[in-house]
Amino acid sequence: MTDKIKKTCDCDCLDKQATDPSRRDFIRKASTLTLIGGSAFFLEACGGGGSPTSSGGDTDGGGDTGGGGNTGGGGNNGGGSGDTGYNYDASTGTITIDITKIYQTLQTVGSGIVLSGSNTFTSLGLIVIRVSNSSVRALSRNCTHAGFTVDFDSVNNNLPCSAQGGSHGSIFNLDGSVQRGPASRALTSYNASINSEGTIITINQN
Repeated sequence: MTDKIKKTCDCDCLDKQATDPSRRDFIRKASTLTLIGGSAFFLEACGGGGSPTSSGGDTDGGGDTGGGGNTGGGGNNGGGSGDTGYNYDASTGTITIDITKIYQTLQTVGSGIVLSGSNTFTSLGLIVIRVSNSSVRALSRNCTHAGFTVDFDSVNNNLPCSAQGGSHGSIFNLDGSVQRGPASRALTSYNASINSEGTIITINQN
């Protein structure tokens, strides 16, 4: 084959290629190293060894989105007496309200709120009224006539029974006394106080 090609080519290039195996070995080794090196780079890029996306980085469960952070059960959004501003301790029958965080209308004298019975010590709930800068009042919502729910009327500044008409229609004053029958007894009142800073209201069942 070489002889036939040499008839059309007077140079000695083919002879050098045929008789220089070291050059072929060098090219073959260089190609092999290139393939090996490329494979090593591919393995490294696909996660071999430590990488920026390996576990334990910023996307790990223990980072800013992990439990126990700002959204955790015991953190700023947790229940109990945390930053919600409202706490009811059923074991002592005590309610505390931080009016800088919740029910902020109670910062104004003469204002009132209605608490449902689901998180208080009475089944029908409570009415809490800011009487003065230094005093508050807590009354039962249980109408003393027939046990219907009493509401807070900020327009007329009284406490009307929710059952109006017929043989009902009792209305109570803001201190719990009867303004209009048929009820004949005042609403039940509970011990209530506000701290000297005017921020925390405490209500006790007894």
